Amino acid sequence: MSTSLLLTIAVASVLLLLILVIKAKVHPFVALLVVSLLVAIATGIPVGNIMQVIMSGMGGLLGSITIIIVLGSMLGGLIEASGGAESLA
Repeated sequence: MSTSLLLTIAVASVLLLLILVIKAKVHPFVALLVVSLLVAIATGIPVGNIMQVIMSGMGGLLGSITIIIVLGSMLGGLIEASGGAESLA
């Protein structure tokens, strides 16, 4: 794959990430995960290896639990914003 194509993919991915977070108001972690998947597909990483590459990029040892922690904190934020935390207390 040529250098110019890889740079184009990188610039497009940053723009897409900004659009998802700023305009579409998608949670930054989810937006980063979606853009990471799209970049992996665009660069030709085999589909079976994509999650392994993303997890190793997130930090090796903590990569497997990072997704669970972030999704749990998002769920907690949603419960708090909906007023569910007050009814549980």
